[in-house]
Amino acid sequence: MTKHSGGKVGKAGKTLGSKTSSKKQKSKAGKTLKKHQDDKH
Repeated sequence: MTKHSGGKVGKAGKTLGSKTSSKKQKSKAGKTLKKHQDDKH
């Protein structure tokens, strides 16, 4: 998978990869990444 950096998607990826993110943040980030994948890949 391509590594995205910067922008909304890159930020979401970092949130998901981070061990300190809260469950709520990860849920939101997961949705952002999923939407991006559906739209762009």
